[in-house]
Formats: sequence, C-alpha cells, structure tokens
Amino acid sequence: MNQKEKEREERSERIVKLFNAFKGKPISEAPGPIPAFSKWLDGRIIKVQRGEIVLEYKLRAEMANPTGLLHGGMQAALIDDTIGMCTATLGYKGFLITIDAQINFLGKVKIDESVRVKASMVREGRHIVHFFAQVSDLEGKLIATGNANLLKTKYTPDYIKALDNDQEFMENK
Repeated sequence: MNQKEKEREERSERIVKLFNAFKGKPISEAPGPIPAFSKWLDGRIIKVQRGEIVLEYKLRAEMANPTGLLHGGMQAALIDDTIGMCTATLGYKGFLITIDAQINFLGKVKIDESVRVKASMVREGRHIVHFFAQVSDLEGKLIATGNANLLKTKYTPDYIKALDNDQEFMENK
C-alpha cells in the first residue's frame, strides 16, 4: 500500500467513525461544513460503513408533486445526495462528481411519511466509481432505484479540507 492509499484508508476510517458518532441525528444539526442542500433535505444516518450508507428522510410538503406524493425530482435528489454522502466514506481527497444517473420510479409514498435511502458503492475504477441506490418506505416497499457514475476529481471539498486540517473536526463537538 502506497502513502496515498494509506491516507485515503485513514481518512475513510475517520469519516465512517464521525458519521457513526452522528447516527440518528438530523444532518441539519451536524457540525462542520455540510452542504446547504443536504441540510435542507435533513436526513438521519441509520447505518454507515465504507462504501455503504443508509439515511432516513422525513418527507415534507415542499417535496410533493401536485397529488401529495413524493415528487420524482425529489426522489432523484434523495438518491444523489445519499450517494454523495456514500462517496465521503471512501476517503478520497478529491470530490466525486456525478456524471450520469439513471433513476427508476417504481412506487409511491405520501408526504409526511419517511423513506430510507440506501446507497452502495458497486465498483471503484481508476477514474469512475459506480453506485447503486434504492428508496424504500419504512415497511420496505421499493419506491425508486438509481445507478450513478461519479468521476474522481482534484477538487477538494470543504469537509475534506476541514478534516485534514483539524484533527478534532466534528469529533468533540
């Protein structure tokens, strides 16, 4: 294992540890540089390990289509945001950016209910990482699935800058 791989593995372990420490709490209350859209969605981490995360989201009126069901665009957003959090568990210094996504709308769920979104890394390539995600209601009924390819970039996200520059980032807050 070279130095870069060792640093990525250590960063991954720290991020998974931090996510586990915040399990069950609203993302909007998380310390550190959390993206505004993730705060607005306000999921709660249910389960996390390297390459896999499960978040629970409480659906709100502003997420509805005209029939009072979860809007398809919001389903795609929940999938993309959960995959984004899953990328953090991989420990890359550079940001992974979605270059394509394919969503299957398979069911429906009413607003004021909650859904769980599970994202899993399927394959780590040299430049592209492939993910699969699924949205289910709390009884396990499938609402949507999605596949996405993300490109590894050299852009360092704010949470990695904070994590690498402050060894106490989020751990004692």
